[in-house]
Amino acid sequence: MAEQIVVESSGRIVAHDVRWARTLAERSKGLIGSPPPTAGQALVIEPGKQVHTLRMSYPIDVIFVDRDWKVRHVVRTMARRRMSKFVFGSRFVIEMASGSLSDEVKPGTQLRLVDS
Repeated sequence: MAEQIVVESSGRIVAHDVRWARTLAERSKGLIGSPPPTAGQALVIEPGKQVHTLRMSYPIDVIFVDRDWKVRHVVRTMARRRMSKFVFGSRFVIEMASGSLSDEVKPGTQLRLVDS
């Protein structure tokens, strides 16, 4: 069954095509070597407190959320060859297409994972 990530207060869909990276190998690879995600696609890294774009050929938007899916930190258009800060309290990291995040998604925003 497919999953979506939505903003709880408005129902706005943040991502409609969600993939997971849970094993060490999946988390280490992330989006490296894959084509850039398109709007609506997301890779959720679990667990995750920090990410990098060191070997990536494109920028990404990144959302750090706690275990209750509350946004802790957002990086819009994280450039290539960068390292994010370490986000204490983060449980999941959502990597998405650069420029795809609405202004509604910011620290404190409550997200929800739902079956589509």
